[in-house]
Amino acid sequence: MRKFLFACVLIACAHAEDSRRLLAGSWQFDAAHSTELSPWKNYDLAITINGSLVTLERKLAWGRRDYADSMALDLSKPETLVPIDWWPDNRHLGAYVGENKTKRVHATLLDDGRILRLSSDLVLETQQGPRAVNILSDYKVSANGAQLTLTELRSTRNRPVVYVFTRAK
Repeated sequence: MRKFLFACVLIACAHAEDSRRLLAGSWQFDAAHSTELSPWKNYDLAITINGSLVTLERKLAWGRRDYADSMALDLSKPETLVPIDWWPDNRHLGAYVGENKTKRVHATLLDDGRILRLSSDLVLETQQGPRAVNILSDYKVSANGAQLTLTELRSTRNRPVVYVFTRAK
């Protein structure tokens, strides 16, 4: 009986690790199936998972202008304080990263590792003064691992932002 239970645990762990591998990888932006990326045209995303450490690297570009950032999140901690020098998600809003230049991120893997959910809190500076913003981000990989959908719900917007990616070859 112990051997059977041990085998079941190993199979469950292997399945969770396979699901995590589906999420990990390099992803290319699919503009035809996504919310407009303005002020950018290209968005490359790389997700690395190493134990409890998840790293998100993104590269945004349009013509000669580009921006890259990286965020390392430890899933074993309740929150990660992430330094940010600039807020590239400004969609012609006149909102810029606040004075403390950090965001608090709560990260969780769901559905056997097929979904990475982030809850990010940051302060943006606007013409009207500082504004606390929460962004809920779900990175969800398709069952076959070929497509990744990033859905963002921002406390400052009524509609979600949806970015679709295909696995880079």
